[in-house]
Amino acid sequence: MSPAGTARIALVDDARSTQAPYADPALMPTTGRDFSLGVKRRLDQDLAARYDLSALAREFHVSTRTMLRRFGDEAGESPLAYLHKARVRRAAHLLEATDRTVTDIAVEVGYRDTGTFGGIFARHTGQRPREYRARFRRRRDHGGGSEPA
Repeated sequence: MSPAGTARIALVDDARSTQAPYADPALMPTTGRDFSLGVKRRLDQDLAARYDLSALAREFHVSTRTMLRRFGDEAGESPLAYLHKARVRRAAHLLEATDRTVTDIAVEVGYRDTGTFGGIFARHTGQRPREYRARFRRRRDHGGGSEPA
């Protein structure tokens, strides 16, 4: 059987000239990703700040189109998608480690509307904030000693 016939049976593209379509960007080295790392650091500095793509682009001395293209090329997502993930990570930590209300946590991580926060949180974690807290709440030692056996 010819290599082309074998490729068809194995469902492999025999005409490709590169392995690029099969490369996982997450496994690629992070060199040359200084732009997106800088943007991520900036977004992480104040999760509660209102997202303003134009202001973010101006801060990095690029147009909004260039911001979206360069960040997307390097990070594999938009700055807003990254910001949502960063906010959800912080909210999850607060839900696990504090007694603060869901509303307080939503505001701290940048969501003024708890319904919006709950929807975004659920999309990223598969659970609403209260469900997440009930499931992943860290136990606390209230008596100063070890827990009873």
